Amino acid sequence: MAREIQMDMENEQPSSLERQLFQMRDAFRQHQNEIRKRYKITANEMEIILYINDFGPQRMKSIGEKFMIKFSTLTSLVDKIEKLNLVKRVNSKEDRRSILVTITKKGKKMLNEYNDQIRVLAEKMTAIAHQEDNLPKLVSTLEKVEL
Repeated sequence: MAREIQMDMENEQPSSLERQLFQMRDAFRQHQNEIRKRYKITANEMEIILYINDFGPQRMKSIGEKFMIKFSTLTSLVDKIEKLNLVKRVNSKEDRRSILVTITKKGKKMLNEYNDQIRVLAEKMTAIAHQEDNLPKLVSTLEKVEL
């Protein structure tokens, strides 16, 4: 699970916070990989489903622009996840010529499983932070960070 952290030219050691953030990233990836393997989808397909979940039904063009995917490639990706019954194409109510991609019940179930894993990870992290009385500091610091 642990990955080597690439350092800059000066071979500086990562700070404790950097190591912890890399470990957290790897833990999230591991949880996502478990879900992806169970549902037989790729990282790109998972990201598309997460995007639709977060922003509602989307036109193919919007998804392609968001992920910088050619329409032909996107069509193949959506075909696959539609065949797995994770998303479906529906006609737009505003413009019948427009097709929207939306999440199915099975797709929502998959995301709920993923979110449940994240909650368990968060509970473990919270328990550790509470033991050391560091949770309020960590949360406060993370809230101040702008990406």
